[in-house]
Formats: sequence, structure tokens, C-alpha cells
Amino acid sequence: MGYHASREKALTLEISKVLQAWIHAHSNVKVSLTRHGDVDLALRDRPRSANKLRGDALISVHCNASSKSTVEGMEVWFLTADSSMKVIHDIVRREEGVPEAGPEVARRWSAQGVVETLRHAEAHRASQAFAIALRRGLMRARPHTRFRGIKQDAFGVLKEARMPAVVLEVGYITHPEESIALMVRRNQEAFARGILFALIELDASMAQQRAGRAPPPRDSAARRDNAVRGNSAHHHTSGAGQPLRRASAPRPH
Repeated sequence: MGYHASREKALTLEISKVLQAWIHAHSNVKVSLTRHGDVDLALRDRPRSANKLRGDALISVHCNASSKSTVEGMEVWFLTADSSMKVIHDIVRREEGVPEAGPEVARRWSAQGVVETLRHAEAHRASQAFAIALRRGLMRARPHTRFRGIKQDAFGVLKEARMPAVVLEVGYITHPEESIALMVRRNQEAFARGILFALIELDASMAQQRAGRAPPPRDSAARRDNAVRGNSAHHHTSGAGQPLRRASAPRPH
């Protein structure tokens, strides 16, 4: 519970619904929510749901909290490399019935196990790129809000994701002013603009990697930024993971 009776679960769902509506209205990206009401969904079920939907990216939206009411700002997190590899090993053992046996496990992996390893390793690398793109998008969409950095941890909500996956901490509900700002729709729509910018940048970067080309010049990123810019906004969220499908340029107004 934060200031002004703001409950994280309710606020993050509200923000996620605004994200879904705004991104749908301004692009051809399909956003699917892992929950639509006041229901509990296990952390590991969220990436599994995204995998079933064959999502291109997973964003888990959260609100932060602190014992100090002066702490504020946005954060982006992605899975640590060690946690990502452990998850890969666990998945292979679970799905193939391979016992825990130290180094011998690697030699007994089947071809499917190797594919699974490569898939998750690629998703982890892409998650870092997505986190960097999201930082740029958020700082452009919400230039007056503190960005506290890109960080790594063993988030259960990110484990097993087969696509770029990040946790977005939209702000602190324990901060008296930020907790109010997170409930304002124009600020929530600003988060959506930042996310859409990041998705477009990630999609372009991955397409260039597949084609073996170098990243685009900085002025190309600036043109994408100008295309995504709209009304000034701000927004905050918690716990409503959402897989997003194929990013492309915003629809013309």
C-alpha cells in the first residue's frame, strides 16, 4: 500500500490496460495482458504464457516501494546471465527427464536441448538490448523523471521467457508526489510512448542482426524518436506482465 491508498496490483493493471490501448491506437503492435482483473498469477506462469502466445517481447510492469519516502524514479531490470543459464539447464532436465549429474548432463543433452539452450541464450542477449532501448525510450518520453538505471537480478517473472524480457519499475508508490503522478493517464500514456519507441528500435536492431548489417546511424534513431513522440506523459506499474507482438512504425494521425 502506497500513498493515497494506491495498491500496486490495481495500479499496475490500470497502467497496463492504458499501455495496451495506447500502443494499439498508435501502431500495429498486438499487446496481450497476462491478467485482466484482480487475480493472482504465479510468477513462472507469466513467461510460460508469453511463450505460448509466441510473443516477441515480455514486459512485466511493477510499482516500486521504499522505506524512505524520498526515493523516486524508474528502473529497468533483466535477468542475470547466471540465472538465465540455470533456467536453461532446469528446463532441459525437466522436459527430457535428464537427472542432475554435473558435467555429464551437458553431454547427454539431445538436439532439442541444444536448441533450447541457444534460444534462451539469444533471448538473454536480446533482453539486454531491449533494456537499453527501453531506457532511451523512457528518458525521451519522460525527460523530467529520474531514471535509476538498468539493473540485473534473478526475477522469477523473467525466467523461462523465450523472447526479450524485462521488468519495468514505473515508479515509487511510497513517494508522495510520484504516487499521484502514476495515476494520471497522460503520464501512463508517456510510458506507452517510451515502450513503443523501444519496441521499434529492438525490432530494427534484431532485423539488422539477422541480415548481418551494422546498427543504424544515430540520426535514424532520432527520426524514430520524433515519430513516436506525442503528448507529454508519465506512468507507473506493477505485476501485469504483457507479451507484445511485432513492432512497426506508428500509424499516421
